[in-house]
Amino acid sequence: MERSNGVDATDRRLLELLIEDPRLSNRALARAIGMSPSAVGERLERLQKRGVIRGFTADVDPAALGYALEVVVAIQLRQGKPVRDTVESLRAIPEVRSVQLVTGRWDLLLTFLVRDQLHLREILLGDVWAVADFQHSESMIILQTWTSPTPLGAALEEGDAS
Repeated sequence: MERSNGVDATDRRLLELLIEDPRLSNRALARAIGMSPSAVGERLERLQKRGVIRGFTADVDPAALGYALEVVVAIQLRQGKPVRDTVESLRAIPEVRSVQLVTGRWDLLLTFLVRDQLHLREILLGDVWAVADFQHSESMIILQTWTSPTPLGAALEEGDAS
């Protein structure tokens, strides 16, 4: 059954398998879904070209590299300066993992990694607050994170509405 977004049931199964184990070879994927390795390779290439698969990454523990604290800063911006300029400046800070434009009380959510509280202070005072056109911000240290083993959940299920 073909979906309006062009991802069929076989593609969805390949995506599920890759989410579970991104290191699976084309041969292992082919065995799991009953196709040839070359056909799997063609499907994966097509999914990458269309932007369904955006890339493959290594999941590295930041604490093992000396970055023990993950911080979220919620930011309210003053009007006037284009948000895009602020976002690009924040993204240029090496410790920044993500900048999200959000609705509600805050305008941006900034997530970054620091070594310790002193490093947090340095990044906030020297980098973040110097870049963003702040009206107000609130910093929160992440104590623990839980993630879903299949982050797409229902989107990969055959019965979802597209």
